[in-house]
Amino acid sequence: MATTELPPSAVELQTLAPLPAPDLAPAPVDTAAAGASGRSMSVLRLPFELRGDSTRAVVLSWLASRAIALALLVTPESSVVGDVPYYARSMRLMFHATSIHQTLQEYPLPVLAIMLPQYLMAAMNPLGFAILFVVSMLAVDAVFTFFLWRVGGRRRNEAVRFWLWFVPAIGPMAYFRFDLIPAMLAGAAVLAAARRPAWSGALTAIGAALKLWPALMLPSFLLRRLDRRPVLKGFFLTGALIAVAAFAIGGWERMLSPLHWQGGRGLQIESVTATPLMLAWAIHPRSPWDIRVSNYKAYEIFGPGVHTAVTISTALTALGLGILGWLWYRARMLPSVSAETVAWLFLATAAMVTITNKTLSPQYILWLGGPLAALLARWPQDPEVRKAARTLLIICVLTQAVFPLTYNHIVRADHLSIVAMLVLTLRNVLLIRLTWIACSRVLHQTGQDDTPEEPAPRAAVADRVG
Repeated sequence: MATTELPPSAVELQTLAPLPAPDLAPAPVDTAAAGASGRSMSVLRLPFELRGDSTRAVVLSWLASRAIALALLVTPESSVVGDVPYYARSMRLMFHATSIHQTLQEYPLPVLAIMLPQYLMAAMNPLGFAILFVVSMLAVDAVFTFFLWRVGGRRRNEAVRFWLWFVPAIGPMAYFRFDLIPAMLAGAAVLAAARRPAWSGALTAIGAALKLWPALMLPSFLLRRLDRRPVLKGFFLTGALIAVAAFAIGGWERMLSPLHWQGGRGLQIESVTATPLMLAWAIHPRSPWDIRVSNYKAYEIFGPGVHTAVTISTALTALGLGILGWLWYRARMLPSVSAETVAWLFLATAAMVTITNKTLSPQYILWLGGPLAALLARWPQDPEVRKAARTLLIICVLTQAVFPLTYNHIVRADHLSIVAMLVLTLRNVLLIRLTWIACSRVLHQTGQDDTPEEPAPRAAVADRVG
């Protein structure tokens, strides 16, 4: 989506400095060897109010990190706001020129349940709507941070540390897209799975009603025998209520419009499949390729090899779903399935969908943050979880470096285009790496036949959804 698809994301290293230590585990300090240099370094240390484990320290860290992210809007990243004015224009046209059937038809109809009340509360004023929208996304971010804090024993645990870094690393774009909501719902569904499986089903249904892709996560929650009935009950009851309401308001045509829209789209320039063509475009002095905003409101590449690349993307999507199905079957054949395996398969599904699709916008990276934060909340000492978290944080920074910081050099050829494309290529390679980490963990864990179907790690027992 043009405005809705223009990439946004990645915090500068300078921006990250005031945040809690990026290392997912606090490093020991060798006071004996510190000497004079240690004393000088202490000047650079964050104040205790931002470093401690107290509730106050976590709140102050959240406020400071989010303020830094939003401060980037002043100059370097002002272009990330584009989607919100587009939402406002679409709703204005709904009242004055078109109908609900033509409004934001690239999105599922329930999305209007988020936007329309805010638009009306702002008295249909675009600026007022933008303010309310950002405030609502900040509220979603705060609620999920609070949830991670509660689940982790009401302290600054590894999941909280990761999430405090994750949103600023991807930049203020997170607050100008509604993808933060399905990301949070996905993370909450993973956290609820062990103790409240019905909630997992309900949260997955709500996420699917907003962005479709969470529906692919449902099979992961059906692996554990005792969870199947409550998960299906929560999913189908919630989904049925939403579907009936959407049908009554928009009819079949509007309900299916997001699928038609996605099917008609071309090759988005940030997608993994487009990377070879985009590199050739950046290198070629008189490029035969054309990059422009398509009818689907996104920058797409046109020219030789594009049709082949789209075909390859379709084949890779089918292959990816086949791999996920095989991993699911391996887990299904186990006498019992651990909650950790379910969580890894959830993350693997989200990552696989991201790298094989012909479309990939920066906000899609948000989808990965919620499930990975949930993994960190449950299994913070697992080195593979921590490796995945570090990888995703680097992906976020690179994504922000691509959009908006170097995006002009990707959509228009100049002497810096090759540099911008190398950054984008590295980001996509790391996305593949993250997918491999998640899939290999599922493969490893499904090779064991004595995995207990445990309820949940201790850190997660105290607090559940609801």
